[in-house]
This record gives sequence, C-alpha cells and structure tokens, in this order.
Amino acid sequence: MFIDFFYYLRERGVKVSIGEWMVLLEGMRKGLHESTLEGFYRLCRAVILKDESEYDLFDLAFADYFRNLPQAEQLPKEWEEVLEKTDPELVQALTRRDQTESFEGMPGAPGKGKNAPGPGSGSGGERTAIIAPGSRRFRDFRKDNTLDTRQFQMAFRVLRNLSTQLETSEQEFDIDATIDETCRKNGLLHIKYRKPRRNTIRVLLLIDSGGSMSIFARLCSELFQAASASRHLKELRTYYFHNIVYSLLYKEPTLEMKDGNYISVDHLMEECDEKYRVIFVGDAEMHPYELDGTEYNFYDHKNGLPGSETLRLMKRHFPHMIWLNPLPMPDDYAPEDDTHRAIANIVDMFDLTLDGLEKGFRFLLSGKI
Repeated sequence: MFIDFFYYLRERGVKVSIGEWMVLLEGMRKGLHESTLEGFYRLCRAVILKDESEYDLFDLAFADYFRNLPQAEQLPKEWEEVLEKTDPELVQALTRRDQTESFEGMPGAPGKGKNAPGPGSGSGGERTAIIAPGSRRFRDFRKDNTLDTRQFQMAFRVLRNLSTQLETSEQEFDIDATIDETCRKNGLLHIKYRKPRRNTIRVLLLIDSGGSMSIFARLCSELFQAASASRHLKELRTYYFHNIVYSLLYKEPTLEMKDGNYISVDHLMEECDEKYRVIFVGDAEMHPYELDGTEYNFYDHKNGLPGSETLRLMKRHFPHMIWLNPLPMPDDYAPEDDTHRAIANIVDMFDLTLDGLEKGFRFLLSGKI
C-alpha cells in the first residue's frame, strides 16, 4: 500500500521524490505519525510537500486514496505484510495499543459511538484526516489562482538575480547556501559566505486604470504595494494608462491631464535606457479601433501614433518587456478577443497568477520561459 500511495500521489501531480519518501518512512519508524491516520496525514504534509501550491493537490489525493480505508483497530493487512519484510520495528510501532485512538468515533471503534469525536476533533472541527480534505473548506494554493500581496513579494524576489556581485574582499552571510550546505552535511551547521550584491534592477510598472480594469483594482493595488516594498529594486517607476498607451503615461491612476501628472512616451524613453525591465498590467480588452486608431490620442490631437504602434516602439526600445493579464488567454476565437491576441503578438503575455508571474519574471531575466 505504501508503494501504491507513493505512485498515486505522483499520478495526481504531487512531486514527491524517493528521498522524501524514505524520510517519511524514517519519521514513521520514530513514531512521528503518532500511530494515527491524522498524524500520518500531518507527517506527509510536513515531509513531502515543498510548496504551498501543492497543499490542495495533496489533500484531494489523500482523501481519495484513503476514503475506503477499513475502520478497524488493526492496520490494513497489506501494510503489515509489506512492512514486516522491510522494517519489523516499524510494524511494532504501528500496531501498538494506542493505534485504536486513530479510529475513535468511527464506525466499529470499540466503546465509541459513530458520532463521537474522532482524531480530527478540536481545532479540526471534528473532521478526520480523510473527511477534512474532502470538505473542500481549504484555501486554494494552486499556481493558477490569482495572487495576494505576499505572493507578489515572493515573485519580485526572482528579480534579485539581476543584482551585480561586487568585486571586493568583503563577505556577507549567505543564508540559502548555508541551509543547502548544512543539509548536505546531515544537519551539521556549515556557514557559507558570499560577496555582497549591489541592486541594479530598474523597473517600469505600467498599469491599466479604469474601465474594465476596475474589478481588478484590489489586485493591482497589491501588486503596486509589493513592488514598492521590494528591497531588490534599485529603481521603480509606476505609471498608468487606460486600455492602451498612446503618447502619454500618467503618474496617478485618476489619469487627469494636469501639470506634473503625466510624462510623454518619448521623454520616458529618453530618460530610461534599454536596461529597464517593463511590466504592463492590463486586461488587453478594448474595441479594435482603440488599439489601431488614433481617436483617443488627445495629446497629439488625434494625429499621433495608434496604440499598437506605440507598443511596438516601446518594445524596440525596451527589449525586456512583458504584459501581465488578469484574464487568461481565451481558448476559442471570438471577435471581442481580437485585441487580447493582437497585444500578445507584440508583447510577451503572461497570466496574472502565481505561475504566470514566475514565468514572466524569469522571462524578464533571460528572455526564456
């Protein structure tokens, strides 16, 4: 059953390795699962899940796999037979008397009614390790979900790889390398140092404001807060536009045409060289004439470049440019999706999700997804 469960998790998308599985078995041998199904569930989550985005996948897989587990005092016979051949001590630990605690309150448990509190009682709301995941009251951590401020902050850490390492004799404490090396030394602390880095990351954050983007105002606000608080950026400039950029970008989301509240695209490109990373945020949905026409280019009296040409001009000047879209690329063709696809043909577009943001930021670094 252990081997079957291992392969079942991998089939369901949980990326568990042989090494992690051996650590899990070692934890069980030491009794860390508390000889209960609830304890086994917690131990599995602690040992084999590397990312919070896997919580949901694991909970569903665990619930499905153990849904028909017989409720009895003894371990399933298959478990005992397999473990007897591999680790007799583990069998003894699993079959000790307090094993009966794992089935209190379940049908067939000695001395308990079927409605009595089970191992998932208390903070778990009287739900067992099998019932609780199946109730679907968990927060989704999947990578195709939209983001919150913390996830934005974690994604911005990807850009720190652009920092330049200084040529100096000075050393600073390297946390990540220390953790890695300590793990390689079987837990024996091994301090690692590195040369300090200097922030060289400059970012232009361009956000669509108003109209159909109003429903994503909170999401954009969280993105702005995360970017502003990021310590990995040497410079951050934030500007706003509506639907598409023409000749101007605005410094406030109100998009008011007042002195000091806007900057021309030409002036921006004079001030910012090709090393700037440009991040557009917008739903890319508008009428086609807004993208390919000049009717709304009021600054140039409707005679300037259309939005599509301005976008191409910026792409030539800023080769490291992406577009983050809160709406996924539609699977089926529809006329209202024309501008979505047209912009994606000019600027590399990514979904505004955890997975999309990670791919987008890595693309900013290397030009590859």
